[in-house]
Amino acid sequence: MRSLLGLNATLAFLLELALLAAAVAIGLLLPAPLPVRIAVAVLLPAAVVAVWSVWMAPRAGRRLPARGRLLVQVVLFALAVLGLAALGQVLWALVLAVLVAARLGLAVRTGQV
Repeated sequence: MRSLLGLNATLAFLLELALLAAAVAIGLLLPAPLPVRIAVAVLLPAAVVAVWSVWMAPRAGRRLPARGRLLVQVVLFALAVLGLAALGQVLWALVLAVLVAARLGLAVRTGQV
């Protein structure tokens, strides 16, 4: 069980980084003028970081309970998957979706949710 907890923590961290990378990619892939794409590529991950730091981080002042954090994670990752797919990055969207599902499955299996 201990190894599953470590694996899940590692996977969670890597997926959080992937979420930020997806936010940047979504901004850069938008069919818009370059300045707009750059602005979105900066602001979108900043919004994700803001949400995560206020409601999700272990030391957040307004940290949500476990079910609330799960809901926010599902929403953020679903938006990233949909955004990537809508912009033609279906393979990356699928990879992200499968890895998120595996991580959430591990969280359920280990009793973290």
